[in-house]
Amino acid sequence: MVEIERAFVGGGDDTWAAALAEQVGVDVAAVLPDEVRRGDVYLLDAATPRGAEVFPFGNAFSQCRDLKRDPSVLVFVAIREGDAYGAEIARFCLADGVVFVAADGGLDLSRIAERLAPRRARTGVDELLGQIEGRVGAGSAELFGSALQKSLAAAEAPGAVARWTDAETGLFDGPFAGFKLDEEFKRARRFHQPLSLVLLDAGVTAWPEDGEARRTVLAEIASIFLNECRDIDVLARFTPDVFMFLFPGTGPDGARIAVERIVASLRERAFSVPMELRPAAGIATVPLAGVRDRRAFLALAEAALDAARKTQDEPVQVAGI
Repeated sequence: MVEIERAFVGGGDDTWAAALAEQVGVDVAAVLPDEVRRGDVYLLDAATPRGAEVFPFGNAFSQCRDLKRDPSVLVFVAIREGDAYGAEIARFCLADGVVFVAADGGLDLSRIAERLAPRRARTGVDELLGQIEGRVGAGSAELFGSALQKSLAAAEAPGAVARWTDAETGLFDGPFAGFKLDEEFKRARRFHQPLSLVLLDAGVTAWPEDGEARRTVLAEIASIFLNECRDIDVLARFTPDVFMFLFPGTGPDGARIAVERIVASLRERAFSVPMELRPAAGIATVPLAGVRDRRAFLALAEAALDAARKTQDEPVQVAGI
């Protein structure tokens, strides 16, 4: 247990001092001292009315904040059951913990007991490295079967990947694309980096009726996307006829160049099943004034795609330009 020399209770009833004394092992005064000493322990009642003589600084929270000017003192604030905000305010005022007072007046001092319990000695770095080396040398199943490694193995398992991909193209599916859009949009805003969103309609006038032929065409279309895009780009089949690309760190000019190259490849490709494609694509890039969420971002790309569908002279349209 931490060595305690003095302890004090501010507010509460007559039983609080005895209860705290049992925890800290010293006599507890019911009046706060004029001078704070290193290592003092304080228990303050948040329900004490403001202006009471118990707290020179007005109430338990302001008293806590004043006492914590000395980081060595321990201050606990007692909160009544049903107080929805007391614990948060206590943490804001740098309290070392809160204790709870039941409706019948019972005082739970377990938080104080935990705080004063002896702490386990830290293991030295050299000793830790020695332990790890020994376990690696022994091929410890415990080490290689850690929770983190199991999670990574589960994420890389074929079954897990299959849940996120479109069966006909091998690209990510629509729901996962929506998740990635939200994730990349937040990352771009946080780090003030450009992010381009592309919606591309392959422009297939008539899909093959044969299922195998359809899958072959879709696989060939997906192969063009994979060949033209980077590893860090996100490629997805957003809807049955529309594909989504996310280009991190790419502005509108770079996105336009990449998409025009993809559109040209789609037009020039000799597919296994003879057919003609009329691709169209819309591009939106953030940061852009007025775009504060992914819905607005997606709406811009959709509007650009609609504009591109209306003309084959400019099948790639960039929103905001």
